[in-house]
Amino acid sequence: MRSIFGVRRARAATAAVGVVISAAAVVGVAGYDAVASTTVTTTSPAKAASGWLARQLTGPNRDHYSVTFNGTQFPDAGETADGVLAMDAAKVSQTAAARMTKWLKANAKDYATGSGFTPGTYYPGSLAKLLLVAEAQHADVRSFGGIDLVKQLRGEEQSDGAYLNTGDKSFGSSPVAQSLAMIALSHTGSMWDWPNAKAIGWLVGQQCADGGFSSSTSSAPAKTCTDVDATAYAVQALITVHSSAAARAVHWLVTHRNSDGGYGLTTDGKASSNANSTAVAVQALHQATWSVTSGISWLRKHQIGCSGAYSRRGAVRFAGAFNQATALRATTQAGQALALRWLGSITDNNAIDAAPRLKC
Repeated sequence: MRSIFGVRRARAATAAVGVVISAAAVVGVAGYDAVASTTVTTTSPAKAASGWLARQLTGPNRDHYSVTFNGTQFPDAGETADGVLAMDAAKVSQTAAARMTKWLKANAKDYATGSGFTPGTYYPGSLAKLLLVAEAQHADVRSFGGIDLVKQLRGEEQSDGAYLNTGDKSFGSSPVAQSLAMIALSHTGSMWDWPNAKAIGWLVGQQCADGGFSSSTSSAPAKTCTDVDATAYAVQALITVHSSAAARAVHWLVTHRNSDGGYGLTTDGKASSNANSTAVAVQALHQATWSVTSGISWLRKHQIGCSGAYSRRGAVRFAGAFNQATALRATTQAGQALALRWLGSITDNNAIDAAPRLKC
């Protein structure tokens, strides 16, 4: 497998549609990834989003994202993984993506075990995200930060088909983690890693009577569900493994689009659109070959354009006014959707090193 840190042969892809190389020299600014002495600009919403993401990295090596609790910053591996996938989906920012992947490798065991709370056992959702990154970045899935991601993820499958941390069952399984695991295992390149009938059956067994899914596990699924995110992840998993249950879940998503074209959780009978829910719904519906025009339009309306502050251009707002923390999380998922890539279809093939800025 090729190194993710070497010089890429995809430099020619710099001339891809939507990306323009200007002749202006780059002044050395921390966090700005560019090729040689050129500034890369773009009219592509997905590329602009991923360029912005590359400039938000933190730490001494600017290689990960952080979350703040009670005034203290903590590294956020899950958000960092989502950022890599957004960059790979948009085919840009590979200098940043390589640093992020290296950081994820170095912190893989802490992330996958919950900072070592249950040594020797792993959380399936975390393993699945790392596996998706390794697959997209063409890293070694059998030795990622000292973990055989495939072996360990398969080893967390229980007798009923649920992927569950065997050392911390109090955490419980979930339809979202199950979906991520199924998608990741379906793209290792080996038919022997494909999710088995029990794993598929477990997810199908969580489907509500109306076709949707809940974010929490239930012994008896409800008649109706209101969780767009869980349903969108389940759709991607079920389509990937060719389950007929996908059709009802797709129909649920189609009928739960809000009047403004976006998607969001329903509270007290009122639906409120947000970028994260809209993004995963777009990914699922695009994989199902449904029109995603309204969802993409909603995301683009919430992306900071040329009239916004220079440092924010390319970012996608969660819903209302710009907030750095929520915009960062929103943009990692919105970037994947704007690139029209669903989970499992994301790869760094033909991606360029530079992190484009929005052309104004």
